[in-house]
Amino acid sequence: MTETKEFTFHNWKPNEDHSVYDYLNEVFKTKGMESVTSNIYTIAKDLILNGTKANYKRLFFQSVALDINHPADYELGVRMFKSKVLSGSLPDFESLAVEMDLWVKAEFLILEDCLHLRVTNNQAMVAPEIQKIRNSFLHATDYVDIMEFYLERADDSEGEGIGIALVIILLKFLGVPLNLFTIENSAGYTIANIQFPWSCLVKTQNMKKNF
Repeated sequence: MTETKEFTFHNWKPNEDHSVYDYLNEVFKTKGMESVTSNIYTIAKDLILNGTKANYKRLFFQSVALDINHPADYELGVRMFKSKVLSGSLPDFESLAVEMDLWVKAEFLILEDCLHLRVTNNQAMVAPEIQKIRNSFLHATDYVDIMEFYLERADDSEGEGIGIALVIILLKFLGVPLNLFTIENSAGYTIANIQFPWSCLVKTQNMKKNF
């Protein structure tokens, strides 16, 4: 029997909303694997926040009359967007995201052999975003430390590509095969899927106990 839990956000403030962490903590408590809760939560949090950031980026492009599908507009827009984020002057787009129904959904499926996380954003990735993810997948597999990745691979466009790199580094730590992590466009949506085999998580739990 499959157990499924869904969380849907137009915006998410994890420092205020602990619902995802509390759910995962309860799941892993029942399986005696509490020590992996923070790792799985960090991965889920990163993917959810990436999705809400992507939605806000689209609202920002509309607010400055730039076409996110046009290469020159995209390059200019993401630099403006990042500048606003870093300066703390990005407009609060939460009400507009609700009005336009831009959402991110996190689904946790408890299966016999794994925990399956699916994070869906109801906006498809544009070509530069797809390329950035491919680059992160390509390069992050060579690292075991996120700070090392940041120092060597950070760029000035947006987000430094460290979000996906962090997920990959954590998956490597958990012993989860990287082919169980995918991000793709499908029917106008961006969908990230990760399968966490229970066998890998048990090994990580035991390793932490013996450390």
